[in-house]
Amino acid sequence: MANSKKTKIHKKTDGQLLQMNKSFNNLKMKQKDKITAWVYEEYKKYVTENEKVPDAEVDEHIIDAVLDKINEAQIWIPSGEIVSYYHRKKPHLQKRLNNEKNIKFKSYVSFYKSIVDQDRCAVVICNLNHEIIYMNPAAVLNYEKWGGEKLIGRSLMEYHNQASREKIQQVVDWFIADDNHNIVYTFHNEKQNKDVYMVALRDEGKLIGYYEKHEYRNTEKMKLYDLW
Repeated sequence: MANSKKTKIHKKTDGQLLQMNKSFNNLKMKQKDKITAWVYEEYKKYVTENEKVPDAEVDEHIIDAVLDKINEAQIWIPSGEIVSYYHRKKPHLQKRLNNEKNIKFKSYVSFYKSIVDQDRCAVVICNLNHEIIYMNPAAVLNYEKWGGEKLIGRSLMEYHNQASREKIQQVVDWFIADDNHNIVYTFHNEKQNKDVYMVALRDEGKLIGYYEKHEYRNTEKMKLYDLW
């Protein structure tokens, strides 16, 4: 019966007997974990600093940095095994990094949403099709007689006359024309003593929508630091 076990090939280097055909799987679990962490650490560092996936030349630098750490930790593994391991894992590294970014982004969204929700002034957010995609609690209350929260998903244009529709579109076109065009004062309500604005919403400079914000000019009646 043939022996299925892999024959170990050794070489004596600097007084040490090293297995020349040692594979990544032959390493101890703690060693594997360290190398896996180093590979991801170097990959993430490059992508985060340069905002792009490393090319073949950068791959070599990443691998060299990992090999330096492996040598410092006195872990013996043929360099070719690390090269092979890195290229096998590269797609998974990017997927892991994307997942981390998504989780981080979702945590930020909670903060941003809370800022809008705690605003005592009405905030109505629309996409470029003029569809209402979000209303903060103050806006829901402010527009209660028109449907409140049921307005979400409806077109803002449905609730304006022709002249107002043209003004809204004119402002959106102005937003589109220049990414420095971001806020327009549109109305003052004397009865409620408030100003109304249209504000551009952008994603890395690209216009993605706008929101209507109300700011009341009444003197604050709340006591300073009234916590008790």
